[in-house]
Amino acid sequence: MSDNKENRQTRTQYKNDYAKNNYDRIALSVNKGKKEELKVHCSKYGYKSVNDFIIQAINEKIARDLGEM
Repeated sequence: MSDNKENRQTRTQYKNDYAKNNYDRIALSVNKGKKEELKVHCSKYGYKSVNDFIIQAINEKIARDLGEM
């Protein structure tokens, strides 16, 4: 059983190291209830996740600001 625990810890450490080396984190605070509203919206419109929705929204806004849309 401890072997499984060690394997899980190793996998978790690998995932954490990968994320640390390949992604930047941005903390986002929203008003109470907005998170659930975003989850419902994303589910309804087929986004993979709230994170996916936010990234797409940011990219669309940047494209509009640059006159690419």
